[in-house]
Amino acid sequence: MKNLYALLIILTMISCGGSGENKTLSGELSYELVKVDSFTVENLTKVRITDYSESENIFLGYSEAENDVLEISPKGEILKRVNLSGEGPEKLGNWVPLGLSFGPDDKRVFQLPFQLVTYNKDYKQLENIRIQSPLPVRTNSPLGKTAYFIENGNPRYLVGPTTFLSAHLLIYNEEGRDTLQNFSLLYPESGQMKSIIPYEEDSYYKKTENIYTDLMNKSFFIDQKNLILLQGLSETIQIYDLSDFSLIKNIPITHAEFLKYDPVPVGTAFDDPRTKQLSSMAGRNQRIFQLSEDYWLIRYYQGVTNAEFEARDSEEEPFRYADATDKIKLLVIKNGEQVSSELSVPEGVMLFSLGKNKILIQENASIEIEEEFTKYSIYEFKEVN
Repeated sequence: MKNLYALLIILTMISCGGSGENKTLSGELSYELVKVDSFTVENLTKVRITDYSESENIFLGYSEAENDVLEISPKGEILKRVNLSGEGPEKLGNWVPLGLSFGPDDKRVFQLPFQLVTYNKDYKQLENIRIQSPLPVRTNSPLGKTAYFIENGNPRYLVGPTTFLSAHLLIYNEEGRDTLQNFSLLYPESGQMKSIIPYEEDSYYKKTENIYTDLMNKSFFIDQKNLILLQGLSETIQIYDLSDFSLIKNIPITHAEFLKYDPVPVGTAFDDPRTKQLSSMAGRNQRIFQLSEDYWLIRYYQGVTNAEFEARDSEEEPFRYADATDKIKLLVIKNGEQVSSELSVPEGVMLFSLGKNKILIQENASIEIEEEFTKYSIYEFKEVN
């Protein structure tokens, strides 16, 4: 990689809003997402919760601007506040972590653009492992958590900026298109990294030499011995064996509406109208959530037509697809098969599953006043006879 040090500022994560309780029919069953609990974290700046430890019964979060790592009770009480920013031993430098999560043996795992760092419960540094990365990525809050699995008693971490971000954002050229499509697997005992799971030959991304701006993303989770992967434009969920990363099967999914636009040549300017179609108007899979052994949810954006875009866009309120909540839906996967239902998204940012068919949602902040607290809700996915 040449001497490339462009900085990418990620200001916000995608948020979604909609109705608070949702029902839809699927044969003899209907499904609903119901708000069952809520809590408030009192803090001067906004708090982003990124993970939950069932064994410790605490949330792990990060306070924007203050750059504090927070351990939070289920009632929203801040139990521990640690600042790891700055230079010196045990510190993280001036980087905001891309990934912040719990790891094996109750470790706290921090993924930076060039490092994976782990701490114990008392925030004494345990490991500091170099990550090969194409360029620095700066963000104002963590983008998610670092997935891992155990092999022969050792953790294997899935690392790299494209675990969180669309590949086109990182290197917008042919080299980036070819090399940033994969996961990187990190072996912490040796520091070795290897690239795994390229795009399948029949994927949208391999059928063209052009690039799908803002659509080269993926969402995934690890389930026992498998990696479950969903690409931004895919019409299937891909299941990979963790032992050798071979493709086991594809689970087909069907969207009620999924508008597609043509890819653009590599190097097309971001202000080109064709780029705007892809980045703002095209349908895309956004996230896959494992709610339990039986149920997964897929959040996706249906997309809008040119006419719809023009009707919704204005100089005072530029169109953002995250705000087009009527176009964002949830697909339901039961026991590895899609059921014929779609749900509307609940209000707020869908963060991650808590297991037992529950999901954590960060409520939308007020746009009128600056709040010194962050509200969270817990929704439960239920079958209704």
